[in-house]
Amino acid sequence: MMRIAWLFTLFILNSAKPIKDSESCGYESCNKVDPSKINVHLVPHSHDDVGWLKTVDQYYYGAKNYIQPAGVQHIIGSVVQALQKDSTRRFIQVETAFFWQWWQDQPEKTKEMTRQLVNRGRLEIVNAAWSMNDEAAAHYHSIIDQFTWGLKRINDTLGKCGRPKIGWQIDPFGHSKEMASIFSQIGYEGVFFARLDYRDSKKRHLNKDLELIWQGSSDLGNFSNIFTGVLYDFYTAPAYFCWDILCGDRPIIDNEKSFDYNVNTVVHEFADYVTKGIEYYKTNNLLITMGGDFTYQAAEMYFTNMDKLIAGFKKYRPDINVLYSTPSCYLKAVNEEGRIKNIKFQLKTDDFFPYASGIHSYWTGYFTSRPNSKRFERQGNNLLQVMKQTTSFAKYGHNLNFENNLIPLKEVMGIMQHHDAITGTEKQHVAQDYVRLLTAAVNTAEEDVDSIILNILKKTDNADDAKIKFSSCLMANVSHCEKSNLDRFTVVVYNPLSRYVNHYVRLPVNGNSYTIVGPDGNVNYEILPTIADFSYVDSITPSKKELVFVAENLPPLGLKYFYIQMSKSTRKKHKIVKQTRFGNNVSQMSKSTRKKHKIVKQTRFGNNNSGFTIDKVTGLLSSVTLNGVTIELSQNFMFYNGANGETFRASGAYIFRPANTTPTAASFAKTITYTTYATDIVDEVHQIFNNWIRQIIRVYKNENYIEFDWLVGPIALINDLGVEVVTRFVTKRLSNGVFYTDSNGKQMVKRIRNFREMYTYTNEEPISGNYYPITSCILLKDGGSDNCSQGDNLEIAVLNDRAQGGSSLEDGQMELMIHRRLLNDDNFGVGEPLNEIEFNEGVVVRGQHYLTFGRKNTCSKSSVKSAAANQRDIAQRKLLSPWVFVGDATSNQHSLQNLQAKLNFQFSGLATALPNNNTNDKATILLRLEHIFSKDEDNVLSQPATLNIGNLFPLFNIINIEEMSLAAHMPKIEIEKMTWNSFIPATPSREVRSTDLNIDLEPMEIRTFIVEVVPKTRNFV
Repeated sequence: MMRIAWLFTLFILNSAKPIKDSESCGYESCNKVDPSKINVHLVPHSHDDVGWLKTVDQYYYGAKNYIQPAGVQHIIGSVVQALQKDSTRRFIQVETAFFWQWWQDQPEKTKEMTRQLVNRGRLEIVNAAWSMNDEAAAHYHSIIDQFTWGLKRINDTLGKCGRPKIGWQIDPFGHSKEMASIFSQIGYEGVFFARLDYRDSKKRHLNKDLELIWQGSSDLGNFSNIFTGVLYDFYTAPAYFCWDILCGDRPIIDNEKSFDYNVNTVVHEFADYVTKGIEYYKTNNLLITMGGDFTYQAAEMYFTNMDKLIAGFKKYRPDINVLYSTPSCYLKAVNEEGRIKNIKFQLKTDDFFPYASGIHSYWTGYFTSRPNSKRFERQGNNLLQVMKQTTSFAKYGHNLNFENNLIPLKEVMGIMQHHDAITGTEKQHVAQDYVRLLTAAVNTAEEDVDSIILNILKKTDNADDAKIKFSSCLMANVSHCEKSNLDRFTVVVYNPLSRYVNHYVRLPVNGNSYTIVGPDGNVNYEILPTIADFSYVDSITPSKKELVFVAENLPPLGLKYFYIQMSKSTRKKHKIVKQTRFGNNVSQMSKSTRKKHKIVKQTRFGNNNSGFTIDKVTGLLSSVTLNGVTIELSQNFMFYNGANGETFRASGAYIFRPANTTPTAASFAKTITYTTYATDIVDEVHQIFNNWIRQIIRVYKNENYIEFDWLVGPIALINDLGVEVVTRFVTKRLSNGVFYTDSNGKQMVKRIRNFREMYTYTNEEPISGNYYPITSCILLKDGGSDNCSQGDNLEIAVLNDRAQGGSSLEDGQMELMIHRRLLNDDNFGVGEPLNEIEFNEGVVVRGQHYLTFGRKNTCSKSSVKSAAANQRDIAQRKLLSPWVFVGDATSNQHSLQNLQAKLNFQFSGLATALPNNNTNDKATILLRLEHIFSKDEDNVLSQPATLNIGNLFPLFNIINIEEMSLAAHMPKIEIEKMTWNSFIPATPSREVRSTDLNIDLEPMEIRTFIVEVVPKTRNFV
């Protein structure tokens, strides 16, 4: 058995001509500081949201300025012109999405001018991801992807001098450990932000701890360390010193003959601001942001006044050195002074969640806001990984290049990570535009999937008549898939993971009986009722049934092909029997008439290994059995009323502030209605809590989790207040106020109720103050730790299918917020309540949770799979779930016999040869290998591992390999890190180059490579 769980992503990189860069970029281009003075680093910048109050295009072109006067194309163009006038001027460009859109519109003369500014250090690229991503709701896969894409565009256009050194996360609403780790692994030297908890901010100001060394990952140690700076006074220009067309502050008048001459006054007022600020920092350097939201649309106006300010300080306050600067130049100055004076900076090992800007303003509502958008984003990532892999196979299989089809999806997925996109904190019309963009990108990405499938499966060159048009069933969540309602259709199930998995395919159908043929012959199936009739969806005709079957042993980076035909045979009903235990082995489907599943009243579902029981009186879950262990556990839906803002802050898109600290049970009755179904594949209990909440609890045979498939909405407005719906899992386990949540889907972070590690917590908001972002998992441990003397040594986890907020408000309890409908704005800028309407009603949300538990690793025998191992396995299978494509097979030429004659019904990118490629050209592939386990999570799987990739790909031969930064924008060997105190970031001592094909992986490590390959050839079989 392999001692590591790993995955990889591959796609073809386009080549780009190298740009000759000047030696004056980088730290050498910094304006000089004076060690004997206070050095004020003016950092001109514009914070340009990739959608918020206006759509992406509206912001770029400057449309609908009555909503917000903003046009990014004018900002970049105006800045480039202004920087030409003075070699000392500086500006930082952040969002690559906007920069790339602007770049494509420019003539070559302007492009060359921009390159020169970058090469001379006047225009510095910082962050450089496609957008400034959120750090709570974004998954690390998508974060890394959008940095990779943004940095690739910067490399292609600006070359080496365009490489950023700084993370610039000035506006996101809280900051994660994993983000710090990602920045460090990309190769950045520092990260700056503006928002942190008001109590944390006060303490840091008093203790001069606004700058620190942040260890992003205990597993990666020093290599995840990064210098982190909190901005002195938010990210906007100081009050009364904004000279943009969006501001109304007085200009600097330096004509001494003018009656309004004011240089002396302005300089001394600014000096007062500076001398106050410098007291909060440990060096004589102070970073002052000169800019704000969508500033510099007329850049010369801003720069002219700053020129006069700098000159005024030389005349009236020569004791203070005011200079144009950038974040990297500021970092260089702080580092140099710190080393000379042996200044020690605080080491931080936790994160900055949750963020509270005031006593009653906890920004924890956005962890859940717009749940449908959060789910669609997760699906977009899933499909993107599938299509990156399959387009690579097409490239080598038959020299078919469909890479351009993926560009819109890469771009939109980058946009979706923005801190006003995935967060759900944008205006409604912007949210709808994000959906429009993502839907169009998905359709483009799938445009040629039928050609890809044909060419990787065909047995002979003469197989074109076996080509079927495939597409995804994105509306299967409302029980609609046009192609699966045909009399004959085909299904391709593609596995993007690098290991064999089973996948339970569920497709909306109208028929009662089917024949399913896969690569291994006939396949067993079940027909079950859908969760609801979805009659409110007036644009489609939803199906009332679901076809369920198991796609077993899906090959790694491979697929299985299934032919499905409606059968005219009649089905016999099972007798209704009295029994309490269910769960036989999955039986092989025969061609004979099938029996219908049982519909019985029962209390126990599943089998002795995996199952659950329902309380007959309440209709609620009462116990769960997994891996042969049974625990008492209940689950229910509840809701909080959102505060209306009459007293303190309202609950809104950003803020979660319940009007009541005790939620109300959503069932409104002692007993809920439920119906049970028992089949050979899955047992289900269909529950109805009220007229807007229902759920299916499932146990699939031979699985180690319980699935909760819930449907919530349209939310009824209770007591004329907003409603915030939660699901709550309750056990009798003692957790001692401790629970764990994931950080962007990767490492787990310990949380303690009513406690903060770095400052004194005050409990004015006992519910929202204990809410944390849950991107993939929340868990409890017996006794709150790995101590094996506590309880049964169990670790209980709930995994989700999208980002949500949640907590453990009492011992043994896990709560996840799943839907919000609010009637008031929280007054943090979006300007409208979070009251989504769809089909003329409040929006309906459907989602899944997955419950699992097992022994804590330290309490397990070495041969027993730990609870953490199960959690990681489930999380990977749900994040990168096998993707289902459905095709129309009603044409005569698409008979089962013809398809079997022309196509293989199975393919693996890691186990079988791929179609012939007639080119001998070399190509480059981006390869990522990841160790998904943390140290001490599992006795076996947490160990370091070595993987030889030489025989990993039967598709091609590897002729060269070079290790890159995490985002693949520079060779790892070129990463250099500053020294801070005794915290010396690890140098890349294990970089792989040339033909070394043995890759070592430490726990939690992700390694990125550019692999040069030549394709192999194959003979058709």
